[in-house]
Amino acid sequence: MLKSVLTAAVILGIAAATPARAGNIVLTGHDNDFHQSSDANAQALASLKFVRNGSTLPVLTFDEGSQLTSLLTALGIAFTNVNPATASNITDALFNKTIYSAFAVASNTNCGGCDNQTADAANIATHGTAIAAFFNAGGGIYGLTAANDPNGYAYVPQTASNPGGTPSSTGHVQTAAGAALGIPAVNGDATHNFFSTPGTAGLSALYQVVETQGLGGTPLTVALSNGKIDGGGIIGGTSVPEPASLALLGLGLLGLSAARRRG
Repeated sequence: MLKSVLTAAVILGIAAATPARAGNIVLTGHDNDFHQSSDANAQALASLKFVRNGSTLPVLTFDEGSQLTSLLTALGIAFTNVNPATASNITDALFNKTIYSAFAVASNTNCGGCDNQTADAANIATHGTAIAAFFNAGGGIYGLTAANDPNGYAYVPQTASNPGGTPSSTGHVQTAAGAALGIPAVNGDATHNFFSTPGTAGLSALYQVVETQGLGGTPLTVALSNGKIDGGGIIGGTSVPEPASLALLGLGLLGLSAARRRG
């Protein structure tokens, strides 16, 4: 009887300690795909590494032109591109975590030289259910500038509104969260939208600000770690066992070992 109870405790401890699959997101007001400067490439590479979360699977790109695909080529990241200008090109089946590590959306042409039209983001957003399932399975999302399109990030599982704005091209600062996630700031390139403070204006409070306009200023790049979609909204995921789960697991293992010695 004791062995059965302790074995059950071990199983419950393992189940509780097992990390849930969850997705990572980076959204930026930069058009790193257009500029491809040293700062832009460094931020893009770090952002893609973060959203891919250790996976080596290719990235699914949505680029009406060739700027985003040329960026991934320069960074040495495998990809499959879909032209989002034609709605029928985008299907639910594309959002498959067994095929792609993440998907990335090119900058909006309102930046003044970028690739994607406003309708492109809307075409992607019509596949919200498939995107949420992809995200919950651990698929990442990298969204470049939406410029002045207020719905330019509508493809994000819980819509991230775009307040627009015209940031300067210098004075951008990496935050402590940005340093922790390894996502640097970009300086010297024109930037095309800010973000609301997480928890306001439709942006989930689970986002972290990784880059600001000036020290402690308006967010320029935001990231979300280990999120999941539940009930239509983003909730926190977990990437490490909680202390209580570890304690339960350890107690169960010790007890089972003691029972075996007495058996």
